[in-house]
Amino acid sequence: MTRASTRGSGGGGTNSLILWSVVAVVVAVVVVVVLVFASQSKSNTSGAPIPPGVVTPTTIASTDRTLGNANAPVTIDLYSDFRCSYCLIFAVEGTEKSLVDNYIATGKAKLVYHDFLTIDSDGTNASRDAANAAWCAADQGKFWTMHDWLYANQGPTEDASAFTKSRLSDIGKAAGLDMSKYQPCLDSGTHNDAIAAEQTNKPAEVKGTPAVYVNSKIVVPPTGKPLDYEYVQAAIDAALASPAPSVSAAPSATAVPSATAAPSVTASANPS
Repeated sequence: MTRASTRGSGGGGTNSLILWSVVAVVVAVVVVVVLVFASQSKSNTSGAPIPPGVVTPTTIASTDRTLGNANAPVTIDLYSDFRCSYCLIFAVEGTEKSLVDNYIATGKAKLVYHDFLTIDSDGTNASRDAANAAWCAADQGKFWTMHDWLYANQGPTEDASAFTKSRLSDIGKAAGLDMSKYQPCLDSGTHNDAIAAEQTNKPAEVKGTPAVYVNSKIVVPPTGKPLDYEYVQAAIDAALASPAPSVSAAPSATAVPSATAAPSVTASANPS
């Protein structure tokens, strides 16, 4: 900065300042990502599961996988994968937490979680098994508790070993679930068929995770930008200004905009 300030007003100093500003922004983004993955690097398949650092408030009403007032004027549909690293960033680094704090807790919106098993494209079933574990927790009214524990124990490289059935059993115990009900549900894959149906019934626009709809309209960030809070916030505020009928279920494939309006794969925060 000292060298730049001595260049005078001939233009070189300005260009240097802009360059360093851009570098600073890039470094800040990298630091955030590194911190997230550093916190997850301790996640493994042995030892006690890691308690979540970000916890969904238990004071907020929930039903199954829906968080918030059932009569809220805005419905936020979130498509996610518990193994997806960008979903972890979305959930832990501020976007989902900000939505919960500013809109869900205040009764302005409700959040509906949907599983989109993008990472199982590696040939494993770990994403499905994690999703089933969360559904099993939902049977006990503890989906959002399990949601927090699963993200806290996600593998640092989206590896399937973080969510073996043995590890999911350990996570369930640590999360305080009734194991006499949870374990049989986990072992038998009680909800696997419902999770499979969710994959085929999702809107065609959902190409990667995380993906977000606000009152049945997909939120598409500018090209090359991640799905940050500001874009979801703008969509919610617009919906609140011109309320549309709330949709409590997943937006149907026939209800979404035409294929020509679908975002490219790169528009998703993690086009897995």
